[in-house]
Amino acid sequence: MKELNLRNIALIAVVASWFIQIGGQVFALIAVDSILIAAPPRSFAMLQGEYRYNSDAFWSTVPPITGLLLIIALVANWKTERRKFLLVAFVLTIVVALVSIFYVDPLFNELNAIGYRDEVDPALQRRAATWHAMDWAVWAVALVGGFALLLALLRPATTPSVPTA
Repeated sequence: MKELNLRNIALIAVVASWFIQIGGQVFALIAVDSILIAAPPRSFAMLQGEYRYNSDAFWSTVPPITGLLLIIALVANWKTERRKFLLVAFVLTIVVALVSIFYVDPLFNELNAIGYRDEVDPALQRRAATWHAMDWAVWAVALVGGFALLLALLRPATTPSVPTA
């Protein structure tokens, strides 16, 4: 990658945004989720009150930006060797989004709706642990997509030449 052109800039931008997003995910998994699953519903106290933990601003902003940058990078690099790696990242984005929308987020919303009570419910702990494991799985799939994007960066931004006879 010797020159800054749309193909390179778009790919660099999506890589940066992608890793910001999975960095946010790993923060949530380690710093937030591990507390939430510790002793529910008692540990749900961090989701209650005027100064509760709320990451909605991050999750409603960064993933759409990353998705848009991925589409721009895919279009800009369509005729290059990078396309297959960008397509892998794109497909993994769809998989992560579908699993999140139809399983991880609804389960979190269910748990969050229970609210704080000054007790520990072992059955609820198991459900929260399942949610936490699925959240880690989503993160791992996103990380694989990030590696695909890094591999795309290793490929030239030029279109492959057609051999002449």
